[in-house]
Amino acid sequence: MLANRDPKLGTIQSSPNFVLCTEMVEWNLQERGVLRANNVRHNKVGDKPDALNNPENYKRQVDIEYYIDLYTKQNGEWVPYVADDVQF
Repeated sequence: MLANRDPKLGTIQSSPNFVLCTEMVEWNLQERGVLRANNVRHNKVGDKPDALNNPENYKRQVDIEYYIDLYTKQNGEWVPYVADDVQF
């Protein structure tokens, strides 16, 4: 609590350890860094995507396209996840 009393040291909430601990607790409680996939669909390359008609099997050496909608949890609500480096 000395950090709150000394203006040179700043507040406890601004310390790197406090920020790290807060983010770790949020991650452990699945309030941060959690993704959800919705609307999964796939098809052969060149075919029209159809969420109701996803084939169960594909033959070997057939290129497929895979689509999902990703969401992340922010402030207790699911919002679209925006990134350009997602790997599947």
